[in-house]
Amino acid sequence: MRIEIILILFLEVTLVQSLSEVSGYVGENVTLPSGADPSWQLATIDWSVFPNNTWIATYRSGKENIERLHQYTGRLSLNISSGDLTIYNLTPEDAMEYTVDLLNSKAQDKVNKIKLTVRPSAEHLQRPTIQTVTSTSAEGGCWIGLHCSSTDQGVGFAWQINPPSVTVFRMSNPDGNSAALLAFLNTTHNPVQFTCTSSGQMESTSSVVTHNCDDDKPQPPEPKLLPQLRCRYVWVFFIGCFLGISLTAITFYIFKEQIRSAWQWLKDKLACTQ
Repeated sequence: MRIEIILILFLEVTLVQSLSEVSGYVGENVTLPSGADPSWQLATIDWSVFPNNTWIATYRSGKENIERLHQYTGRLSLNISSGDLTIYNLTPEDAMEYTVDLLNSKAQDKVNKIKLTVRPSAEHLQRPTIQTVTSTSAEGGCWIGLHCSSTDQGVGFAWQINPPSVTVFRMSNPDGNSAALLAFLNTTHNPVQFTCTSSGQMESTSSVVTHNCDDDKPQPPEPKLLPQLRCRYVWVFFIGCFLGISLTAITFYIFKEQIRSAWQWLKDKLACTQ
């Protein structure tokens, strides 16, 4: 009877293990979630690897130790509130199963396992490309047709429109590797944001474009001089030339004696040098 009571108490405080999967890329960072109940106040956190449960990061008696294994030296960060473990600068050798053992202040225990997959950085999803296939004015607004495609195979697409009040008439995925959207914008709309998201098994990425009904309007021509202004500039030019010539003539008339004397003096000097 005593053994049964102890067993029941053990099952009450020890929660069942769970296995989750996390994916990361070589050279980047990844956070392994501990799965701790947010209401818990954690007293002990033990992260371990390998079948023999080799500790790589621990938190006990208010002290953390993240330098337990040479393979992870300088590459770990432990959140003592949530129990989450962050691994920096991922390497292919980091791909394995991780175990976290949690104990809260009420002596409740939980053990979770996380399988980490490390992929080459070249396997990142590429950002989708959004092309405007039509932009046509219509009464009270305009039609905007968009086509979103990706170089990645086997991805799904989703559109988000902001503001969501824009009327979308057609959404399709005709070839399995692209998505199309046809929308009607009112002339009163501010620029509308269209977001296309492509998603794979473990990752998603997005591209954004903005449109409004002014995008397809021709730009106003450069301002041209009116005929009256053109004639006015011509008259100003001729008047300036006339005043310049007149001023020169008047100056010559007033100072003609001085000019004649200076010219005679110059001729005498030139004669003396010969």
